[in-house]
Parts: sequence; C-alpha cells; structure tokens
Amino acid sequence: MTARTKWRMRAVEILYEAESRGVAVEQVLTERAGRALEDPEAPRLPAYAEELARGVDGYRGELDEALGRAAEGWAVARMPAVDRNILRVGLYEIIYADDVDTPVAIKEALRVAARIGSSDDTSFVNAVLDTAAKAD
Repeated sequence: MTARTKWRMRAVEILYEAESRGVAVEQVLTERAGRALEDPEAPRLPAYAEELARGVDGYRGELDEALGRAAEGWAVARMPAVDRNILRVGLYEIIYADDVDTPVAIKEALRVAARIGSSDDTSFVNAVLDTAAKAD
C-alpha cells in the first residue's frame, strides 16, 4: 500500500469520526494534533490527509449532490458512513486535486474501499465515482 493510499484512509477516518461524533472536522483535526503534541509516540497526521479532510468538509454539499445524482437510487444519507466518506474523498480528488488524474483517484478509492469499506464488493464505489467523473 502506498503512502498516499494510507493518507486517503486517514482522511476517511477523520471524516467518519467527525460525522459519527457529530462534531466539526476541524475539531477532530485539532484533537488529533493535540494528542500528537502530548505523546511523541502518537501517529502524526500527514498533511495530505488533513488537506483531503478539510477539502471534503468545505465542499461536502456539492460533493453529496454530485454523488446523489451518480448513485442512482441511493440517497447519500442512506449509504454506509464509511463508504459515503470514501466516495467523498474520491470525488473531491477527481474534481479539486489537480495533481491526481481521475483514473488514479478512482483506483485509490477502490483500494481504500477494499481495506475499510463496508463491503467486500467495491463495484458500487467504482460505478458511482465513474458516473460522477463523467458528469463533471
């Protein structure tokens, strides 16, 4: 697994944590940074993971609208939370990350989904991101 794949997983974890706790993404980032300062053994948060988490948070409404259109028959709010956040990160990279090509963003989302997604079948993530990318 590449470093950037791990960073994407960390971003999904941050987004998931914020959503499940009902707190702002920025609060989760601040708490994690505080723990890293207090404990030298605590894992540091990679800058790219923070960038992705903040980016998804800033464009959540637009991302969710696009995902809702692409996920025919699936309301974004009814998707499993981990999968929803994997899709958000993948679509954020497709639309807003100039240094990540669309096929790479989709492939990376599939890798993350295979590792931490709610299903062993990543075809849903592939189909939604592919459809959303073509609509963009």
